[in-house]
Amino acid sequence: MSIQNVALIGASGTLGPSILAALKTSPYTPFVLNRASSKSTYPSTNVITVPDDLNIPALTALFNDHAIDALVLAIAGSHVETQKKLIDAAFAARVQLVIPAEFGSCDSDDDATNALLPLMAGKKRVREYLQSLESKERGEGKPNLAWTSLVTGHFFDWGLEHNLLCIDVQRKIAHLLDGGDIKFSGSNLSFIARAVVAILALPDAARNKLLYVHSHHVTQLELLAALEKVMGEKFERLQESSKEELAEARPKMLKGDPEATEEVVAVHGVVASDWAGKSTFANQLLGLEEEDLEEVVARVVQKMKGKATSN
Repeated sequence: MSIQNVALIGASGTLGPSILAALKTSPYTPFVLNRASSKSTYPSTNVITVPDDLNIPALTALFNDHAIDALVLAIAGSHVETQKKLIDAAFAARVQLVIPAEFGSCDSDDDATNALLPLMAGKKRVREYLQSLESKERGEGKPNLAWTSLVTGHFFDWGLEHNLLCIDVQRKIAHLLDGGDIKFSGSNLSFIARAVVAILALPDAARNKLLYVHSHHVTQLELLAALEKVMGEKFERLQESSKEELAEARPKMLKGDPEATEEVVAVHGVVASDWAGKSTFANQLLGLEEEDLEEVVARVVQKMKGKATSN
């Protein structure tokens, strides 16, 4: 398998810009898929305008016309049918590798997680769909379509800024779950982007696998200590039970409350997302190393101060 042209959808989202930036400095040629009605613009970037309804024959022709070798889906993992359309077009074209919209905070390969979070169950359905195509012949001498899913834990730097790690930096309040000493995995956005590029460089080694990575393997207490050192201030510490938090938030989530969904993801992503012991933990395979906690915390705090000043 040899990858050169890489199509990315979701380039204006939370993770997409970091992946696009990494692709632009990589040996690969990136293309952004942009729906016809989208207002997003991408200066100095190859853009493929796609139909709003993601018509599969039209997508297939566009993939072939631009000789797309790999497709990276950086859209919301809840968009199961959208991903299936893109995958069907990739299968019909000459695309060799799909990286689906796995990423994110929790483990979609864990039955308890899928029972708790329908979002993760949706990611599993997409992965199973890709698995169903692994051995399916495509004709015309085309190799079988391969896939690689990447599970990253919480988006660490973004999550610290947006309270996803259950620590409110602006208000200086730490919601310590089950004592705050549970190790969890999290990955900075640029780290995830480097992981994606590394997969493109090792498509055979990563072929048809669910891989786990992290740039940080920490507890909330370790994170809190770094925050207090960088900011020179003490945080209020609230001791909370993850079971109680989930029991309160999950019924609201099931009724469609987006804030409750964020709460469930945030809590579960702290107490049930330790990738260190996973058999397919892939930091070494992908040539990635954990990043310095204090440096990342200082960068995020400085960014937040800059935003507060500009407002």
